Amino acid sequence: MNKRILDLICCPNCKNPLKFYDQTDGKSINDGELYCEKCKRLYPVENGIPHFVSEDEVFHFSKRAEIVRSVYLAIYTPATNFMFLPCGGVKKARHEVLDRLEIPENAKILETGIGTGDNLPFLKEHLDGGHFFGIDNQMIMLNTCTRNLKKWNIKADLFLSNAEDLPFRDNTFDVVFHLGAINIFKNKKSAIDEMIRVAKPGTKIVIADESDKANKYYSIFLGKQEKVVPPVDLIPSNMLDIRVDIIWRGFGYAIDFRTPRK
Repeated sequence: MNKRILDLICCPNCKNPLKFYDQTDGKSINDGELYCEKCKRLYPVENGIPHFVSEDEVFHFSKRAEIVRSVYLAIYTPATNFMFLPCGGVKKARHEVLDRLEIPENAKILETGIGTGDNLPFLKEHLDGGHFFGIDNQMIMLNTCTRNLKKWNIKADLFLSNAEDLPFRDNTFDVVFHLGAINIFKNKKSAIDEMIRVAKPGTKIVIADESDKANKYYSIFLGKQEKVVPPVDLIPSNMLDIRVDIIWRGFGYAIDFRTPRK
């Protein structure tokens, strides 16, 4: 992570600027601590990734659960690609969401829930000197994403963080999107409000996930799931051009809207 990123990030708890403490004077931040003077919190930086949440705050894992997660990660991308088959295939399905984004030149692009980074090769096709940022609350995903980025020759700044408490300052990003898993968020409204907060005025925000049709279809493998209702009613009324569409041949939905221009 470049030290210039300090001008973009903040304490996810109180939104105060952060100070970085390390042993070097280089331009890159690899290991050290970020400190919030207001709420007196320390956030470790390990291998260039700031940790704004501990995994104990997200899940409580047993040894067995860790093994299950490791096995799941090994099949994550092929399993996701398999689930996209009824949607028209992985390339068509991802483009059906990502093509909705408006990406200006040299854009700062944030994906909330980047996972293993599988959307980035598709976005790179449309990128003109932009800068990727991604958050996820599972370090096991970010570690895999880091390896993928090296393999794909793509640069991005990654953060261990919850989508409901983003570690970025107001009005930072030109592009903000979330593809997948918002259905299982405990506080969808907070996640949406945070996406709005960190987006620049006039930014188009895109949110997509599986529809109730997909839940019923995949219940054979995953068991019975809660009914899916696209969270369009959680979009603040002052947002512009609010739209919800059924995508992926009925297996998904996409919500897009624009933040007010000042």
